[in-house]
Amino acid sequence: MKGSNVYKVGCSKGADVTCEITCWRDSPDEIALKDQELHLWRFSLDCSEPEVSRLKNLLAPDEIVRANRLLDLRKTKQFIVARAYLRQILGNYQKITSRQIKFQYNNYGKPALAESIHPVLSFNLSHAGDWGVLAVAKSLAVGIDIEKIESELNYVQLADRYFDEHEKQQLAQYPSERQRRGFYRLWIQKEARLKLEGSGFQVRPVSSEDGKKEWPIRMFPIAPDFICCVATQKINKSIHRFHFPEFDHSSQLVH
Repeated sequence: MKGSNVYKVGCSKGADVTCEITCWRDSPDEIALKDQELHLWRFSLDCSEPEVSRLKNLLAPDEIVRANRLLDLRKTKQFIVARAYLRQILGNYQKITSRQIKFQYNNYGKPALAESIHPVLSFNLSHAGDWGVLAVAKSLAVGIDIEKIESELNYVQLADRYFDEHEKQQLAQYPSERQRRGFYRLWIQKEARLKLEGSGFQVRPVSSEDGKKEWPIRMFPIAPDFICCVATQKINKSIHRFHFPEFDHSSQLVH
């Protein structure tokens, strides 16, 4: 299977700890998740109209209501595809159909599998532009964020509003020609950590160094001009990266 090789790298915490990370590859016929193992899934949200209509039938009524509330038709389609793929992937772990997946939500809207479905399987979903990513773990919280690097974004203004003093200092250390990419790296780290905690920018003050928890994080390229970051409560022994559905390997993707 193309891209199935594994390599070892040092983890962000613990000098004598290594983490096995696979290249992006097609998913196996049978999917299983072990303790201290993290699964990452990437998928394109660029689907044909007939495919979007088919995927919409997999959603629950409340998800369809949310999709219909979006004013941008492109965002509506992306939401439908992302949620349908989420249901299909989680259904594969549980050996149940996509429609049988049930979610519960915390006070900030972070979804989780209903305890009647699976009390220990955790996940987090993110999408930007035409790409989506999903992190799946067992018995530990996880947060993931993906962003497209936009050349026209006023990142200085966003950093001034949302970054704490430490993050601003980190951004200032990047050379001017790399500050835009540096901003995105810091942004997705912040988002991933907040999503792990199940909160968001609305509950985190601009200055957040006091009591800030340094969750283990990793960053991955997804496609040209797209980067993502995943945060977990503990260091993972292995990270398996999958395509969903199977990809055309002749396409220009980051492996």
